[in-house]
Amino acid sequence: MRKNIAEDSGPSLKAPQSHQISAVYEDAEGLIELLVTYFKEGLEGGEYCLWVSPDKLAAEGAKSELMKAGVDVEHYLTSSQLEFLPANPLLEDLTLLASAVKELAEKGYGNTLSGGFSGFRTNFEIKNTGNSLKPCLETCGKAIETMALEKNKSITLLYTIPLEELSGRVLLELMEESNVFAKRKGKLESLRILEEKIELKNNFLKAKTDLEASNWAKNGLMVNMNHELRTPLNSVIGFSDLLLEGAFGSLNTRQSKYVSNILISGKNLLEIINYLLDISMLETGEKNLNYEDVDIASLLGEVRMSLISFASSKKVSVEVKVDASLENIRADRTKLRQILYSLMNNAIKLTPEKKKVTVSALKKEGMLEIKVSDSGIGLSKEDHERMFMPFIQADFSTTRGYGGTGLGLYIAKNFVDLHGGNIWVESKGEKGSTFIFTLPIK
Repeated sequence: MRKNIAEDSGPSLKAPQSHQISAVYEDAEGLIELLVTYFKEGLEGGEYCLWVSPDKLAAEGAKSELMKAGVDVEHYLTSSQLEFLPANPLLEDLTLLASAVKELAEKGYGNTLSGGFSGFRTNFEIKNTGNSLKPCLETCGKAIETMALEKNKSITLLYTIPLEELSGRVLLELMEESNVFAKRKGKLESLRILEEKIELKNNFLKAKTDLEASNWAKNGLMVNMNHELRTPLNSVIGFSDLLLEGAFGSLNTRQSKYVSNILISGKNLLEIINYLLDISMLETGEKNLNYEDVDIASLLGEVRMSLISFASSKKVSVEVKVDASLENIRADRTKLRQILYSLMNNAIKLTPEKKKVTVSALKKEGMLEIKVSDSGIGLSKEDHERMFMPFIQADFSTTRGYGGTGLGLYIAKNFVDLHGGNIWVESKGEKGSTFIFTLPIK
């Protein structure tokens, strides 16, 4: 059964400031849907409707379709608000055609006034006009404009045009008009709006393609730059370590301070390069996970040892608690290590001297749950979501002194998401923050 046309018709067949509208249709079913939408709107608006139909059989079919659309056809026929008129062949001479259209319009308008209806609407089928369709519509429109109409009465003429008779040139001309409609995906839309939508879609697709090409070029550059920067940077870090260890002779206090600054800056820069490479891989759709059995206690101990020097320099202690009943989990060990490193590194940065960072791991509701708590400044509720955005830190007035790019937490969240887990933060005023994430155990 055909759907209720009134529900599917989308925008109504109205053309502001115009007495005539046109609609293009593909087949007989499309034509009947157009006409039902058009006349139902008129009947519900209190207008006198004259449906011009090819023959009696078509008129009966029209009545049936109106009833399917919820129209009380018998009521409107009895009250003379709705009539069906057999169609006469339209004249090819434009002047005679305009006169015929005007004559029918005047007759219908007379019935509108005598019956006390709010307006008048009817329809015409336009065929065999070739490239003169637009002049034909313009001529008919001028004829209607010469009619004397009362201010509170309306008159509307619908011209239906079979799509198969339209050349590309004529169709383009129609697209420039605001009162020409067509059915698309079950809805009636203005051809001009449709053209604008198509143009907008094409522009969007082009912009998307250009953006994707730009991203690929940028990410390719990132990968190459990563290699080019890593090599000299590793040398800077390595030789700084050797100098501090006294491999080339002892350093005085000032020299040690400067070399230590070089080492710290080098490690920070290497961290940023690693983060940018991870982001590039995520943006290119690199989402592969290399699952393996991971001993959480062992991995947490490994990450703690890699950060112990940084923590000691701040006189911050790092305490790790792992539930004895927690078994190995299936995860990408490298990415899980980076999640833990980012969260623990962030906690150490935010924790004041002589305070403590606590890390706990346990099994909860079939998931691995890891909490990383700092003793820092805490976070406002507004910052809870922002903390996981790239290049974002919490309130800059309070975190500027802690350094960092704001990339670590963003990457950690992406890696947690890849594993099918969740990550969030809890904070109570100035009592520190706790970053929590969960991962499926198997």
